[in-house]
Formats: sequence, C-alpha cells, structure tokens
Amino acid sequence: MKCSENPYEPTIEDTYQVLLEEPDKAREILILHDTAGVSNCGPVELKRAYVQAADAFVLVYSAADYESFNRVDLLKKWIDRQFGKDKKEVPIVVLANQRDRPATVDSAFAHSWAAREKVKLFEVTAKDRQSLVDFIHYVGHRHFHPTKSWSNSPRKLSLGAPYCRSDATSTPSLDAPQK
Repeated sequence: MKCSENPYEPTIEDTYQVLLEEPDKAREILILHDTAGVSNCGPVELKRAYVQAADAFVLVYSAADYESFNRVDLLKKWIDRQFGKDKKEVPIVVLANQRDRPATVDSAFAHSWAAREKVKLFEVTAKDRQSLVDFIHYVGHRHFHPTKSWSNSPRKLSLGAPYCRSDATSTPSLDAPQK
C-alpha cells in the first residue's frame, strides 16, 4: 500500500458513557473508549492497555474509503490473534461510517465479509441518529449480561476508529467489487 502524502492525524482519545435503562432490566453503563485507531501506514495494532481493558471492540471504517475497510479487516485479524492465545472470544462489532456519502465499499460485500468473520456490521451515519441508537442497543443487550443491582464497576466497551487515507493508485487487498 502506498502511503498518503498527508500525515495521519489520529483521533483525539476520548471516553463516552452511555446509560442503558429499560423497564424490568438492570441499568447498564457502556463506557466507550474512542481510541486513536490505526494509521494508514505501518503496523495494524492497538495499544496493549486498550486490549486488556476491553470487554468488546467496535471497529469503524469509512464506507467512502475502501482502504479503511482493508485496515479494519487487518485489525480484526490482529485482535483475533491477541485473544486466540488465551482461547478467549471477544465480541467485535464493525461500523460502516459515512453511509450518507458515495460508497466505495459495496454494502453486500461488507455484509458477506462480516458473516464470514462472524462479526455484526452496522451501517451508520451521524445524520441518522437511529442508526447509532440501534448499534448501542445491540451492543448493550447482546454482549453485556445485566447485573441484579447497580454495579460500581460498569462494563467497558473499547471503541477504535481505524481510518486510513488511500490514494487513487492503491489496490485493495481483498478481492471485492467496488463501485
């Protein structure tokens, strides 16, 4: 892959808390650690602290940038290797962001990849709040088992944003139809 001339500018790391409350269910707090993700060049890996603290991972790619999809694929495989050492499965959810922009990553191809990799894929955009709410509800209900009472140690969810920039000469590493 040829690196972009523009240097990678990582996301400013931040933490978000989401309180899930529903009738007849215990309250859950999801803590989302928005990490710097991975750059468009170099190794595809996360800081060890993120891996150790996470109960699950949310990998984000831009539907308008095929190379970022390739980086998510590599990062997913890296996470599998990290947890495979302990024979431990870790939930992974993938977000196809910027679905409101012209897509270079074919939706059907991305869903086929997600099924093969055994991850849940959501297509989201900041312009459609419900797409984000659906993702949060899925993660909260699917991956976290409610406790009987309020917990002082809420469950954690690590959110990485591995975007990369591509240029016109880059070639996708996965064989896929492109728009």
